[in-house]
Amino acid sequence: MSSQTIYKSYKFRLYPDADQAHTLAVWFGCVRFVKNKLISNFNSWSFEGPNRPMTEKMLKDDPELAWLKEVPAVILQQARMDVDETKKQYFSKTRKKKIGRPKYKKRSGRQSMRFPASTTVIKSFEAIKDGFIKLPKMDTPIDIVVHQEFTGRPVSFTVSRTPSMEYYVSILVEEEVVLKPASHREVGIDLGLTDLIITSDGIKFQRVSKQLEKANQLLKKAQKKLAKKEKGSKAREKARIRVARLYARITRIRNDYYHNISTWLVSNYDAIYVENLNVNGMLKNHRMARAIQEAAWSTLVSMISYKSNWYGKTFHQIDRWYPSSKTCNCCGHKVDKLPLDIREWTCPNCGTHHDRDINAAINIKNQGQLDCYEQLLDQFQSDGTADRGSMIPARLEKYASKTERSKTPVLVGIGTDEDTRSLVVY
Repeated sequence: MSSQTIYKSYKFRLYPDADQAHTLAVWFGCVRFVKNKLISNFNSWSFEGPNRPMTEKMLKDDPELAWLKEVPAVILQQARMDVDETKKQYFSKTRKKKIGRPKYKKRSGRQSMRFPASTTVIKSFEAIKDGFIKLPKMDTPIDIVVHQEFTGRPVSFTVSRTPSMEYYVSILVEEEVVLKPASHREVGIDLGLTDLIITSDGIKFQRVSKQLEKANQLLKKAQKKLAKKEKGSKAREKARIRVARLYARITRIRNDYYHNISTWLVSNYDAIYVENLNVNGMLKNHRMARAIQEAAWSTLVSMISYKSNWYGKTFHQIDRWYPSSKTCNCCGHKVDKLPLDIREWTCPNCGTHHDRDINAAINIKNQGQLDCYEQLLDQFQSDGTADRGSMIPARLEKYASKTERSKTPVLVGIGTDEDTRSLVVY
């Protein structure tokens, strides 16, 4: 079986003692200070003024900031590189989605520092399998819980602290993965609130919030207690940590559920088509905003996307303005209005009775197949590797230049063999 090289991250829990936690807090504070200083310099920098871009070395050379030399130099260098990358993305003209200016780092948020995979660091992390790691400039090793094995070449190590005061190390490795065998099946996915996802095969996955009723109730009580605590007091800090831990628990349960769904989809289908929703616009509906946030569609879609890339599967998002719910998948007729409270409807043209979500998933699959087919066709024509007649089957010629659905859906898929990708007509 064929394989490919990917970058994969493994995350493990750290358990530092009091002295180690204090040392890590100092390092996090130095990294945060350097980032905020560089961001402040960037925001105030002018082409006409006397200021110039600042580096972490310039800060360390300041006599008043000599304490920056007490921490590992590599984490300050990586902090500067992270800020530089953010500035690069801010000025990028090729990026589809524009990002704002670099934001200041808060003390109460997630703290992190990154170690490059140098020879010294790699040796320090060789003892991970023995249940501990030793960071540079730290005398004693930190206990670690290794719950899974990993192989490959280490690229970087990121030590982080969550708002709930939990410590983790994330190891980015470059490793070989075996591509999953071809199933010769494709699927369209409709994202919803009544059910989390609905596939074109008629399979429905329930919302994860149904599994989190107890956790949500505890979170609601903890938030009320937090609101009553005096700002700046120790009691408020304890209440804040309590709320953060409940948020972390909910996130872990949701991500575990989404990992199971995404892995199942990638294992059972060669091509996965998903709708591209305008979540920011949907959040303006205050009646549905909380349910939309709890669904976390972007997290699930992101998991499906990178796992498809890992294992050689096709992932495609159709245009967000495509009327998947209002279009009949049998005849292509489009109804004018279809309110959200109508979950089933009958096509006035052909008389087919539809489940709203399943019909949308089938339309997403058909439109995704057509999009990928036309993309491959344009690619082959631009490369000059094949002419139009040799690439388009005779019975699909009439659909090649059309974007609207015809009375007979175009069932053209992208087959994924071990070594080649080819067009497959079903």
